[in-house]
Amino acid sequence: MLLRNTIGNRLIGAITFMAFLNICVSVIAIANWESLDGQIQTMVSKNMPTLQASYQLERNTAGLQAALNLLSNNTDPIMHADLKQNILEKLDRINAAIDLTATLESYPAIKHENQTLQQDIKVYADLLYQRNTHLFVLAQTENNIKWLHQDLIDELTPIRQEVEWQLTRMLPNAVVSSTVNDVMTEFSLIQAITVKENELHQLVQEIILQRKDRDIGNAFYFIGYKTQEVSRMSQKLSHYSSTASYRQLLDELITLVEPGGQLETQLVRDNALYNQIRSYEEKIQSLLGHQEALTQTMVEHEDASLQALNEKTRQSINISNLILFGMMIVTLFLSVMLSIYLVGKGIVKRLNLLSQDLYAVANNQHNAEIQVSGDDEIGLLGDNLRQFCRQMQEMQQSNALNLINNTQASIITSDLNGRIESVNPSAQSLFAHVELPHTLAFWELFSLAMQPRLQSLFAAGSPLYQPHGCNLTIKQPKGEDDNLYLRLDFRLFSQGQKEKVIITMTDITEQENAARWLEKMVREKTHSLTTRNRQLHEEIEDRKRIELDLRDTQDELIQAAKMAVVGQTMTSLAHELNQPLSAISTHIFTAKLALEKSRTDQLPASLEKIDNLTSRMSRIISSLKSFSKKQGADKRLHRIDIEASLQQAMMIVESRAKVQQTTIHNELESGLYCIADQVQFEQILVNLLVNSCDAVAGSDARQITIHSLDAEAGHVRLAVSDSGDGFAAEIMEKLFVPFTTTKEVGLGLGLSICRSIMNRFDGEIYLASNLQGGAMVVLELKNDDNE
Repeated sequence: MLLRNTIGNRLIGAITFMAFLNICVSVIAIANWESLDGQIQTMVSKNMPTLQASYQLERNTAGLQAALNLLSNNTDPIMHADLKQNILEKLDRINAAIDLTATLESYPAIKHENQTLQQDIKVYADLLYQRNTHLFVLAQTENNIKWLHQDLIDELTPIRQEVEWQLTRMLPNAVVSSTVNDVMTEFSLIQAITVKENELHQLVQEIILQRKDRDIGNAFYFIGYKTQEVSRMSQKLSHYSSTASYRQLLDELITLVEPGGQLETQLVRDNALYNQIRSYEEKIQSLLGHQEALTQTMVEHEDASLQALNEKTRQSINISNLILFGMMIVTLFLSVMLSIYLVGKGIVKRLNLLSQDLYAVANNQHNAEIQVSGDDEIGLLGDNLRQFCRQMQEMQQSNALNLINNTQASIITSDLNGRIESVNPSAQSLFAHVELPHTLAFWELFSLAMQPRLQSLFAAGSPLYQPHGCNLTIKQPKGEDDNLYLRLDFRLFSQGQKEKVIITMTDITEQENAARWLEKMVREKTHSLTTRNRQLHEEIEDRKRIELDLRDTQDELIQAAKMAVVGQTMTSLAHELNQPLSAISTHIFTAKLALEKSRTDQLPASLEKIDNLTSRMSRIISSLKSFSKKQGADKRLHRIDIEASLQQAMMIVESRAKVQQTTIHNELESGLYCIADQVQFEQILVNLLVNSCDAVAGSDARQITIHSLDAEAGHVRLAVSDSGDGFAAEIMEKLFVPFTTTKEVGLGLGLSICRSIMNRFDGEIYLASNLQGGAMVVLELKNDDNE
């Protein structure tokens, strides 16, 4: 009878009954899921493949449309093969997707539409390839026309110069005006041909651009009229030998653009390809639209089938839910009844009380009262728990004392009033192993000066009662001359149900003595560093004075280098100024002759040429004066135009370049600015251009190029390169060293001065080589942030 009333037997009966109810619910759920499994299997085997095939078909059709757009927009024949291969892969995927719908009624129609679409796309791709190839040929023809037009423009310059020269030579000695009239007629005819040729070129360019919107036959009929007119005018120049090259270029241009020629044939072919491509584009779009409509119909049919299956599934789930809900109500009712029964008998309530007692004991509350009693399993657990608490209280009292006595740390325990309860041997050694009475207060162990401070720690509201306790360092007299420094750590701890104080004492006498020795050494070192700092300050002042002297010397050296460049260019500059003076003298003579013959209509042209020549001489002299101006090293930097500075430098070196037949190409873009001093920046450019002239003097091709390079944000970078032999590897690293030169005559200070100036600008100068093996010097300066 006792065994039947145990908690275990009652719990086993309740759990068995609850398991029976769970089995009933599980059987109903399994039957429901079997029904759902059959319906899901139907969807997986019938509807899902069709929907998946339609999804793949729709996705691949969209990809095909995008690939066709890429192929249509591509004009590169090289990329055409890759794009076409991509389209073929899309078509293969569409075929695979269509094959998945072989069981549907719409399969034959979709298959037929796709085959037609494949044939049209292949023809369409071939037409696009022909168009791309033809556009490349047409672009070459258009470039040939542009090059012929530009060559005709370039050819006019020497012809005009020759006519001007003949007029200048004939006017002083002209007795019969027929010769002059012939020259003027030739000049007028060239001007007229130039105008007509420009009109013809503009008309051809307009027709090329508007070839899709214009009638090519009518347009070239009008071009034929223009070409005949230009040809007739060109024939009139046949007896002028100086125009032979010009007429030959004009004939080549007319051959290209005349009716029935190469250009008209290519434009007609381009329009034909364009119309064919448009026709196939519309046909392909129509087939794609029809294929999408068939796909949409297939999707709608399968969607209706899924809706019907879904309705059937929903009805099955609703019936199963009603059955499960009824079983859940029965289960809940029985569970509540069993719970009330168990609580009524006191099982759960007593277990809760036992849990509370176990929690208190686990948290070291060994003085807690055990609330559970009785003669069953729970009562026996309560009795065992009471016996365990009594044993733990006895063990705590003995273990705490052993732990304190056996530790190496100096520990004293006291009550909250400061009365000493225990002192371990390590703590007794700090007080000369004197036996301390247990009635003694803790602060009475120390000097009278420290007792009030220690006593205040045991008062209410002191730092001792904070969560982490408190600590302090005190000085305890030891002998006549020695002191003992102790660090005291105060902490609260629980012993049973009472709060106690544990004081840990650490001897820090050595650390304190070392800290005081370090403070003394720091004071001595600080005094030494102060003295040394004063000496360094005096040395810095001396170095600043020396640096100012060096800057003055360097400015004088830069000015000497500039004057040396001026001296080197004086001969060529004299020749450069002598030519305008001779020309001015000639024009003045011509003006006097015109006045004598009362031909005042010729005076404005002569005076204008004289004015242009004097302006050129003025610019040369101004550039030379500006370049020769002396600049101080402390002059403030500002925003300068790199293009303007380069023009000034080129004007100074231009005369020398002409003498040695050196061509200087300025390839800098307009609108480049940097932070520098304009005169010193021009000094750098002149020095580099002069070095380049010296480098190419012995070369067959004498060319100097100034161009810009890519640079980081906030910087601008330009390069000066030449067609010379470049820098030798063994001397390249030494060229910035003063008095190092590769010239037969030279001090070797140019690049050193350039680097000094660039350092003032906070810039850099580098030596490099161009692709042709010539020398290259790169300048990198700060850009103007306000640009």
